[in-house]
Amino acid sequence: MNEHRTPLFPEPEHHTIMDCTVRDGAYSVNFHFDLKTVETILSSVSSAGLEWIEVGHGLGLKGHLIAESNISDLEWCDIANRLLPADCRWGMFAQANLAAVSDLEPMADAGMKFARIGADITSYEQVYDFVARGKELGLTVFVNLMKSHVCEIDESIEIATRIENSCDLDGLYFVDSVGQFLPDRTARLYSAAARQLKTPLGFHGHNNLGLANANSLAATNNGASIVDCTLAGLGRDAGNAVLEQMAAALELQEGKRVYHTDAFAHTSEYCVSRLETIRTDRELQVLGALYGLHSKYFPAIADASETYAISRTELMNAVKPEAYRRDLSRKDIEAIAKSFPESE
Repeated sequence: MNEHRTPLFPEPEHHTIMDCTVRDGAYSVNFHFDLKTVETILSSVSSAGLEWIEVGHGLGLKGHLIAESNISDLEWCDIANRLLPADCRWGMFAQANLAAVSDLEPMADAGMKFARIGADITSYEQVYDFVARGKELGLTVFVNLMKSHVCEIDESIEIATRIENSCDLDGLYFVDSVGQFLPDRTARLYSAAARQLKTPLGFHGHNNLGLANANSLAATNNGASIVDCTLAGLGRDAGNAVLEQMAAALELQEGKRVYHTDAFAHTSEYCVSRLETIRTDRELQVLGALYGLHSKYFPAIADASETYAISRTELMNAVKPEAYRRDLSRKDIEAIAKSFPESE
């Protein structure tokens, strides 16, 4: 459906970064960014050459229903309109199982230029109505296939092809939600996807194994048009690809300046010195990547491990098969822990 689309991205040899610092990075400050920090980040990344910037609650539209924030969805629109230049493409994230299709219209009316619709790769059908409505509203629309690690490469591309054939979308992301991808796998996935799909590809990686930047490079060097980064790698749990490091790596790889790396690095240092970020558990980060478990399960796993005297490794290994099949509750994880003979 994309044969005659005007390209949204430059030629493949120019790598495009989307900044997600104030959206995904909001996890690291419990969804409470102070306005001065927000102003500094948005002004800096836009003036340093980034054209794609995502704002909003870390969980996306209606995220405040799960985790309170000091900035509302519409207030984020006001902030973006005030701070970002007219030619900057700014947008927001919507999880298909949290937001409603009707939530897109007021954001579009408030100036939002793109929407990224997220759904677990195994529940991809949830994005269809969102994509259709977003296009009706004149938005650039991306689909983010979260938890892509649960599918093999061929299956991931098959699902992406179904979406491409059913939706008039502008970009499609594979999301390494648990930081499990290795650069070789990322390269093989994007090389194959770029050959078989017409839709521009994006990559969003997490840094559980310290490979988010390496995976981002592997994606851009094998067909991805855009990758997500945040200043200082701020983001959910282990964080994301590090914007200032990615810019420096691209500059070294290309032998020329791609973005204003020094400006990114300066603002990153400002953020790190200023912000009080919430504590994360490095043991669970690594085990989460190893067993492919999302960080939303970490509190329940930590509690059940202590309550029932089970090692985290054993419990996560036992939780993994069920978590790959369906979304688990705290009670589900507790029930798995109770089933261990040691807990009797």
